[in-house]
Amino acid sequence: MKVGYLATLKVADGKQADFEAAFAEMQKAVAADEPGTLQYDLLQDEADPTTYRVFEIYESEDARKVHGKSAAFGAAAAPLGGGVMTAAPDVVPVKFIS
Repeated sequence: MKVGYLATLKVADGKQADFEAAFAEMQKAVAADEPGTLQYDLLQDEADPTTYRVFEIYESEDARKVHGKSAAFGAAAAPLGGGVMTAAPDVVPVKFIS
């Protein structure tokens, strides 16, 4: 059964381009190496450009766990630290309605 998550990420003002570049690299790796990841989209809040959301859909909870332990996920953590993100991501599961 597919599962979805919505992650909210806060980025330091002025670091948006760094964040977006690092995320784009992670997206490429996820697409290449994680067949169980069905959707992995980055969205930016129009009212607050330092707030991003990631909409994630996986074919199963096991596929989500693979993503969390993947090399792409681990490699992205380093560039996103060091003052790019201002807080830990807030990740919540979402329920599919239709």
